[in-house]
Amino acid sequence: MTRWWTLIVYWLPLSALANTLTVAYRDHTDAMSSATKAILERVFYAVDSNIELSWIEMPLARAENALAKGIIDIDFGRTRLVYQDTPQVLYPTESLFSVDYYLFGHTYVLNPEDYQRVVGVIGDQLALMIADRYQWDMVPVRTERAALNMVNSNRAQAMVGYVGIASMLEKERLTTVRMADSPVESIPIYLAIHQRHQALIEPLNASIRKMKKSGEITALLEKHGIPH
Repeated sequence: MTRWWTLIVYWLPLSALANTLTVAYRDHTDAMSSATKAILERVFYAVDSNIELSWIEMPLARAENALAKGIIDIDFGRTRLVYQDTPQVLYPTESLFSVDYYLFGHTYVLNPEDYQRVVGVIGDQLALMIADRYQWDMVPVRTERAALNMVNSNRAQAMVGYVGIASMLEKERLTTVRMADSPVESIPIYLAIHQRHQALIEPLNASIRKMKKSGEITALLEKHGIPH
C-alpha cells in the first residue's frame, strides 16, 4: 500500500502539489520588476498551466524573512548570494537572465578603479555589491533620476545602475551624462523558491532553458524597455 501511494504522489501533476504560489517582488512601477513578472508568468505556464501566481510587493529584507519562514513561496530578482546560508530556500540552476550594470559619468567615464565615491539608488543591492567589489564609497539617493541629475550637474562623478537607465538620458535631457561603453558587471538573476516546492526545480530549469533558446526571454526584456 505504501508503495502504491508513493507512485500516486509521484505522478500527480505539479498543480496538485502547488495550485497557487505567492511571489514577492519589489517596486511595481520598476521596469525590471515588470519584465521579471512577465517572464515568470510564461515560465510557470509552461511548467503547468494550472499554477497561479499571486503577487505581493515586499521590501528585500521582509521578503527574505518571509521566504525563509515559508510564508511566501517565491522571491524573484535575486542573486545566488542572498539565500546561500538559508537551507529552506532553493535556486533553479538556470538564471532567468543577466543584468548589465554600467557606470554613468559626467562628460566621460573613467575606469571603475579610478572612482572613490559613486552615486547609487537606495535599496539596489546589486549596486551595493559592485560598490563593495571596487571599494567605492556609495552615496545613496532615492531614485535613478536624482542620481543622474547629480552627475549631470557635476555634483557627482558617476552613478552605477542597470542598463535600462540609459533610456532616461535623452528623455530627461541629461546632456552631460555618458554611459560607459561596456558594463562594469553582468549579474545573473534568479528566482528563489521554498524547499517545499522542490519538485518544481527541474521543470523550471527546463522551462527557462527553452525560453532562453527560443529568444522569448530576450523579447520580454526588450518589450519592457530592458536592453539585452
